[in-house]
Amino acid sequence: MSYVELHACSAFSFLRGGSFPEQLAEVAANLGLPAAALLDRNGVYGSQRFSVAAREHGVRPIVGCELTMEDGTVLPVLVKTRSGYANLCSLLTQAHLRSEVKGECAVTWEELGEFAEGLVGLLGSACLQRAGFGILPKQTFVGELGTTRVKCSDGYKSSRRRNAIASTPQACAPRSPADYAQRLIKSLGHENV
Repeated sequence: MSYVELHACSAFSFLRGGSFPEQLAEVAANLGLPAAALLDRNGVYGSQRFSVAAREHGVRPIVGCELTMEDGTVLPVLVKTRSGYANLCSLLTQAHLRSEVKGECAVTWEELGEFAEGLVGLLGSACLQRAGFGILPKQTFVGELGTTRVKCSDGYKSSRRRNAIASTPQACAPRSPADYAQRLIKSLGHENV
């Protein structure tokens, strides 16, 4: 199984990333990564440069962004489709236009629900306090977005939620079989377990 970096920041994310997008693409190629994602904070600043360099090095570029939410939560999102890229740009544009301070912005949870199509949220992020860890917090979180599917990296799927994945197996791991059963019953309903 190949490793894919899904949460790299470039020097365009001031005080978060130290390498230029081209350098990240080169390192990804040197490590033999089949793909890599660049997620700068509140913008797709390095995406074009990263995409060109990654393709030149034979690495599939994945576009994304770290969105600062209205409550201060930082939500890493990946673009899945062309409409997802358009939606991400719409979210960023609205947030930046609303901001009174240059370089700072916040996306509302309502906007995220409206523009979630084509985006994938990384819910296992240590920065994502609102979602918490485990199946139920993720379903509660994603439910606010009006979506219908959650995918966890351990393969768990709920038929009621979509467009969210956990970035670590531990994010969806139950503490015991009984805990797992209770979570499934609470999240899917007794008749669906």
